[in-house]
Amino acid sequence: MTRDEFKQFYDKGICGIADILCQQNKEFSFCDNINGLFEEYLNQESLTKFVCEKSIEKDQLDKHKIAACITVSIMKTRLLYSNNLNNNKDDFSLKVSMRMNEQLAFYGGLLYIIASMKKDIDIRKTLKEFKFPNTNYSDKADYIDSIIRTLYFANLLSGFHIGLLANVFFLLEEYHKLKNSKL
Repeated sequence: MTRDEFKQFYDKGICGIADILCQQNKEFSFCDNINGLFEEYLNQESLTKFVCEKSIEKDQLDKHKIAACITVSIMKTRLLYSNNLNNNKDDFSLKVSMRMNEQLAFYGGLLYIIASMKKDIDIRKTLKEFKFPNTNYSDKADYIDSIIRTLYFANLLSGFHIGLLANVFFLLEEYHKLKNSKL
């Protein structure tokens, strides 16, 4: 992905998701850091190309690997930060705060996949309409929460694997297509 393509996705996608998350969680702000994010994306892209060099044609990554690189880049860059570090009240959810960047990262990667399927997207509507597998516990919210928790713990353990994350995005896309074809 070129810098111009990345900037366009950043402006329309990542900033839009960050705005939604910050509206829903007033104690958070967005750090506009396209340069740091793009540099980290290039690092992830280079590492992925190096690891997958035998299976990549013409030095190009598929959309699932690009989405995984975007996801890991957002987690490493930490674009969301708390305004509420000195909170004396009990209204600040530590559970939510620890995973805000992972939430932004997952939705950013997923939005890249969705954008490859559709031309014009409304972020809120598109993410609500995307089909996720049900878990044994409840609905898609639990599936999303389990993915975000997994990303959070992978971040703690420095255990990002682009190929595995790319497969998750591939399977989500295929599940969504399968569910929509049955409607």
